[in-house]
Amino acid sequence: MANYPDWVLAHKKKGTYINHVKGKYYLYAAHSERIPGTNKVRRVSDGYIGRITEEDGLILARDKVKDEVVVYECGLCMTLLGLSKDIHKGMKRGFRDAADKILVSGILSVAYGEKSQEAYNWSFLSVMFPGLDMNKSTQKQTVATERCERMVADVMSRKFGGDIPKTRLSRICMVKINNKFYSNMDNDTKEWLSSHEIDWRAWYENR
Repeated sequence: MANYPDWVLAHKKKGTYINHVKGKYYLYAAHSERIPGTNKVRRVSDGYIGRITEEDGLILARDKVKDEVVVYECGLCMTLLGLSKDIHKGMKRGFRDAADKILVSGILSVAYGEKSQEAYNWSFLSVMFPGLDMNKSTQKQTVATERCERMVADVMSRKFGGDIPKTRLSRICMVKINNKFYSNMDNDTKEWLSSHEIDWRAWYENR
């Protein structure tokens, strides 16, 4: 191993290596692979982690945005989804393949006053239930959706009474950057949701 300063070596962990270039120290992730047909191994880089300085320690690299950044409304639609588990089960018994679309249509209608393709794409429900075509429905599905709307509105009314916090909940968004999801939810909002027994953690676990 090269004779690096202690303040550099303090950041070298298993699965990493240091590159020293023109007086600067850079940390990379790596793993070892055996060279086929030999007993030798080689180091394979898994990507740049950051730069190490004596003053600031490890300065992590900033991720570059590789794809389109997508913002989804999450708080209101996911709260309604969490309250509608029994409704969903009932729809599955009656409609099977169309149950997801009927439930999503009912939630969109209660949440945004419309169940269009645009509303679906804006909602985090499009991540939870991908690939739904909101423009086509049979007469039977339309009737079931209207019934679902009433049930979703009823369960929300019973949960919050006359004080349905649509505005507050609709401000909670999930942002997709480089195929990872991030939330704008602050700690006060998390506590508020928990106080109303809304399992916001499931939004992350189930995506």
